[in-house]
Amino acid sequence: MSVYLKKYFSQNRQHGSRDRKEISSLVYNYFRLGNGIVKPLSVEGKIKFAEKLIWNSFENPDMKNIRKQVESAKEIFNPESILRFKNELSGEVDCDLFSMSFLIQPILFIRIRPGKKEIVLNQLKENNIPFSEYSATCIGLPNGTNIEKVLKLNSDVVIQDFSSQQIETFLKKIPQTKDPPLKVWDCCAGSGGKSILAKDCFSNLRLTVSDKRKSILENLKDRFREAEIKNYQSLLLDLTQKTNSPIPNAPFDLIIADVPCSGSGTWSRTPEQLSTFKEKEIENYSSLQKSIIKNVIPSLKKDGYLLYITCSVFEKENEGNVTYFSTIFNMDVNAQSYLKGYEKRADTMFAALLKFR
Repeated sequence: MSVYLKKYFSQNRQHGSRDRKEISSLVYNYFRLGNGIVKPLSVEGKIKFAEKLIWNSFENPDMKNIRKQVESAKEIFNPESILRFKNELSGEVDCDLFSMSFLIQPILFIRIRPGKKEIVLNQLKENNIPFSEYSATCIGLPNGTNIEKVLKLNSDVVIQDFSSQQIETFLKKIPQTKDPPLKVWDCCAGSGGKSILAKDCFSNLRLTVSDKRKSILENLKDRFREAEIKNYQSLLLDLTQKTNSPIPNAPFDLIIADVPCSGSGTWSRTPEQLSTFKEKEIENYSSLQKSIIKNVIPSLKKDGYLLYITCSVFEKENEGNVTYFSTIFNMDVNAQSYLKGYEKRADTMFAALLKFR
């Protein structure tokens, strides 16, 4: 949806910044209703209804009032129907709270990098940017804040969701020594957020990153330069296919596998998926995830760790796969949990730390 809106605004330049903001809000609000409309309404009627119901303010949402409005509109709207495929939802996820979270716009989170807290807080205050502190390093900001105008991205702060920042608790479970360096492979590196987090967690590491998209690896060069990550190995790899060549720096002490997934834990940011996502894709993603892990396990050293991550709320992509990995690949589950962001206006993720026997 964001891609479509960007294209639309580039083709319709008569819309000023205020128009673009209002149009975007109306469109996102419309899709936030998901499948909850139970009485036929026109598109215009749905937009008007959503505009009254959806909470877009940075201030903490008044859940009591939101639920009251939902109750008063029960002939039109049923929040229990927002999300489809409930049979696929993990039992660890509170279906009611997760469904209600779609009626509230998520906020923007940043992570303060080591030694930069004073700079960051001073800059936010000096520029009159409202913010909330969620932890010593996690800051929440109004969605759409142009943070790069006041802070050095990737140097001072990293744009990273609250739940994604909690991956640090899993990283801290991994023993490390000053010498030799911990060998870490971020095998589905994407934007590189987990690699930068690992850099900030471990005092001495040898980093390898890979992705199947060349453009992603090119973008990582710039981001890592800003983050002052200089010594790393970058590989163009499609891990859905078995590689016949050894991975440089293998075997690894830690493989971070933030795998492709349904993204269902992030649908409050991409609410169009509530209507367009197909149930069969859950099984497809689960199979894809198994293929990736099967192809990276040979590069993990004995007693090494696999950190498996998704931003999904579906059991087949999470607990189901972890059970499969532990059985097929002879691994112990050190820790696993859902990082529940639906009560914090954040994404919901799943993470599991497994140890290779």
